[in-house]
Amino acid sequence: MTTGKETIIRAADKGSMQTTYSRYIFHLPAYSVTGSIGFFEGRFADTSMKYNLHFHKKMTEIFTVVQGEFYFVLGGKEYLFHEDDTAIIPPLVLHGFKPKLPGSRLQIIFTDTEDRESFFTGLAKIVSGEITPNENELEAFYNNHDQYSVKNENISHL
Repeated sequence: MTTGKETIIRAADKGSMQTTYSRYIFHLPAYSVTGSIGFFEGRFADTSMKYNLHFHKKMTEIFTVVQGEFYFVLGGKEYLFHEDDTAIIPPLVLHGFKPKLPGSRLQIIFTDTEDRESFFTGLAKIVSGEITPNENELEAFYNNHDQYSVKNENISHL
């Protein structure tokens, strides 16, 4: 199985343009998308979440830090991301993230996924205890949304 390589674009390496009234940052100036696309923002009130390492078989995810800082695990390495840093994570690349600072925000773009909204809606019901799936049902829920957890995480220091 061939996998792609994650791409990290640091804020200092991004192009931009400034006018008297506005500034445009070129977070992702040209990225080919052949399927569907979704654009979300995650807002994280606290820092207690885990990395939840996983991969996708079809979906590419693109994360840009809007506010605060995040720890990312990409391809088995940990990185600290600051405002305007971007990660492009193609299918089959192991990844996870968690906020370093309370109130941190991420923009998230998903490609080649038909209904990511139902994933987050279902996940909210699970996290809140509204529904309590058993281990097999939980794995099926994730897999139905092209998200595959890693049971034996080899990154013990994280």
